[in-house]
Amino acid sequence: MSIFLSVVLAASVASALFYFRWLERPAGHFRTALKTLPVALLAVYALSAGGPLLLVAALALAALGDACLAYDGRSPFLAGLAAFLVAHLALVALFWPSIEPSLITASAWRYAAAWFFVVLTAMLLLLLWRPAGPLVAPVVVYAAAIVAMALSALAVKPILPSVGAALFVMSDAGLAIQKFLLKRHDPVMKRLKRFIWATYYTAQSVFTFAFAGLPGF
Repeated sequence: MSIFLSVVLAASVASALFYFRWLERPAGHFRTALKTLPVALLAVYALSAGGPLLLVAALALAALGDACLAYDGRSPFLAGLAAFLVAHLALVALFWPSIEPSLITASAWRYAAAWFFVVLTAMLLLLLWRPAGPLVAPVVVYAAAIVAMALSALAVKPILPSVGAALFVMSDAGLAIQKFLLKRHDPVMKRLKRFIWATYYTAQSVFTFAFAGLPGF
């Protein structure tokens, strides 16, 4: 089993690295498969390693969200947003039994991080209010879900969930800027896409290792 887990994990990392070469390619079925594969393999890894089913569900929903967001248009965007929203709620449910709210107020870095998440999200929503147009309502609902996930992670004693949440928030902030505030051929777009993918996949990996562990021999 350890060998199988190592192979699955290696395949996930390799496919995530390979996808960097496809970030600039136009939408298509093959690109969608490449984007979906890394986190889908993390879900397989978590399930095979005996990780919590809520973690498996969150990863599987995120992979579904990746597939939707790989396409252009309003409908794929809304479908991807919905998939990730439910994924965040699954993570909140995963963290819930271990949540200790006093950890946030008792720790300077957790308290500062909590305010950072809230203020960053509020500022982004103000910036996106007009550019998002009719999509502003689902974006606000999604923003509330990711903030709830991030604050829940901060209220859990192990540090890894907080690290994963911070990376996820940064990735989504970058995605919001890419989607609503930048033009397609903006010079910064290429670097931003790399940042988004790197922080996103690392966040999912951190959550996986935090609750499913690393392969053992």
